Amino acid sequence: MLAAIATLLFGTQAQEPNERNFRELLKFIQPSAQEQSYKDIGWRIEFWPAVQEAKRLGRPILFWTMNGHPLGCT
Repeated sequence: MLAAIATLLFGTQAQEPNERNFRELLKFIQPSAQEQSYKDIGWRIEFWPAVQEAKRLGRPILFWTMNGHPLGCT
């Protein structure tokens, strides 16, 4: 199944995971440090304290809200 998905995505014949290529596949699918850099942002989880801090510092606010499961599994 993994090989079929990789073939569709990358247009090449992929190999099934095994003990020889496992580390290479794991490195390929794990996000890089740059892709995880959003974790370095000091996100606020409470709205009103974030509003007060943003006002004090003269910064904008990104207000993210949603209804349902974050992966669409509702």
